[in-house]
Amino acid sequence: MDPAHSSDPARTSSGRHQPWRFAAPRAVHHLCRQAIPGRVLRGEHPMIEQLQFSLRTAETPRLPSAWAYRIYGWLMSQLPADTAARLHEQGEHPLSQSLCFDAAAQTSVWTLNLLDEALAAQVRPLLAGCTTLKLHGAPLQMELLGSRSVENGLQLLLAAREDSASRTRLWFRTPCAFKQAGRYAIYPQEFLLLQSLVLHWNTAFPDCQLSDPDALDAILCGLRIRDYSLHTVSYPIKNTCIPGFVGSAVVEARLALPLLELWNALLSFAPYGGIGIKTTLGMGGVSVEPLVLPQKLR
Repeated sequence: MDPAHSSDPARTSSGRHQPWRFAAPRAVHHLCRQAIPGRVLRGEHPMIEQLQFSLRTAETPRLPSAWAYRIYGWLMSQLPADTAARLHEQGEHPLSQSLCFDAAAQTSVWTLNLLDEALAAQVRPLLAGCTTLKLHGAPLQMELLGSRSVENGLQLLLAAREDSASRTRLWFRTPCAFKQAGRYAIYPQEFLLLQSLVLHWNTAFPDCQLSDPDALDAILCGLRIRDYSLHTVSYPIKNTCIPGFVGSAVVEARLALPLLELWNALLSFAPYGGIGIKTTLGMGGVSVEPLVLPQKLR
């Protein structure tokens, strides 16, 4: 059975998905008219910042992706107690991070996404000039590879107007999983992908929330997983192993242009917010590859 179209507890008996559990509805055509503070539009205080570091031990450059959980623990120990306590609370968080091995560069890359400026202002000084990350029993050599930022959701929405790709390959670089009806879901169904992307977006961009249930239903109806190459893998956290998957999936979006732009904006945010659960602890690290269809298939 195609996992993308297996039995979905999120659907009602009529076949329609349960109502989207978001804030009050907001029309899609209003999304690009949100009042964004002038300082943000000028880029003075980017709302999202992504930092990437090369990490390795003295013995090897290849680190397990699950070490991201240890790195998260180290980062929390460096932050003020009230900030760390807030990040430990249940719910969506203004931080995602992951660790994966770059075979071409022969190094492990730690990607840290700071999804609000207040947190970024606390984290930047901790990492500035840092050359060693002292994990218990395994000090890591650390080098900044680069950084990039997103000023606001409007920037991604406007950039999506230049991207007409209707097929995209999602690369799940670190184990990804979803929670559905109280159980772990270990395949990327369309509803779960869209729900996760929207939840992470709305956390990062409270002034540009995507919350119109009719528009989200319309996007969902146009999404199909056309191909996948996935395998299951567990992600250890404390004394628990969370079942998940890594690999890739091709998602096709047959949508009217305004909705396609909105979908592509969500996809462009995925490398920052991650996909699925436990993105703060190292799960759900992804990259996005727009695909160009052969002329005869267009």
